[in-house]
Amino acid sequence: MALNLALISLPASLTDQSLNIHNMKKACAQASKGGAQLAVFPELSVTGYENTKAAYERALTQKEMAEICLPIAKKHELAVMAGFVEKKEKKVYLSHMLARKDGRFGVYRKTHLAPPEKPLFNPGDTLPLFELHGFKIGILLCYDAHFPLAFHHMAQHGADLIVIPHASPRGESKEKMASWMRHLPARAFDNSLWVAAVNPSGTNEAGLSFAPLTLLVNPSGHLEGEPSTSRGVQIVSVTQKALTDVRSHRMRYFLPNTRDDIVLPAEHQKIFR
Repeated sequence: MALNLALISLPASLTDQSLNIHNMKKACAQASKGGAQLAVFPELSVTGYENTKAAYERALTQKEMAEICLPIAKKHELAVMAGFVEKKEKKVYLSHMLARKDGRFGVYRKTHLAPPEKPLFNPGDTLPLFELHGFKIGILLCYDAHFPLAFHHMAQHGADLIVIPHASPRGESKEKMASWMRHLPARAFDNSLWVAAVNPSGTNEAGLSFAPLTLLVNPSGHLEGEPSTSRGVQIVSVTQKALTDVRSHRMRYFLPNTRDDIVLPAEHQKIFR
């Protein structure tokens, strides 16, 4: 069994949401023609990314975001993952929606806010999993990727694939690649699951420049195919076979042997100088 992903690196305007949606539609049409079952867009792909209070002006409710994503999913017969600044009552989140072609949707709210984001946004407090074509999928956003326990928690609850939409500015694609390769393969290897990541492309109206990059890491911690360092759509596939190959090997599947009962006694907590 396989799941075909379209990892999509596009610019996200801060001033022209209609252009962002237009580009999403075009990319989903291309993704559908390429056989994709899930189109993955970068963090805040609908509303654009910046760390100022101006982001509040572009915030959408879940209902408003669903009204954007669900028709696209239905028309192109695939699931859509897209990002938005979410408003709910007096709180504002950095969120990502998974919209299905059958009209259902779910939302992940970024749990680990980067230091520049903390004064502006509220953190989420759940790590939901979404089922799609026989795979359990988790979502983390950009800075989230630096916290191993988030991956571990989702793996313990059956995650097969964790998708990480980024909005990571500065640097060239090769530099971004070197950064991601320090931690994403470890997250996949330690938890025996697939990891997919995508960064936007282009420079937005706030002067933030994003280096295009999309990649897929398999459950053995190796790159699956070649990463893409250009704007556009990359089609990749995750398989149940790769998961089974690792999880059926008693020396390569570490998760079942994790010990959560280890407590360091007080007498062993001394610092020796």
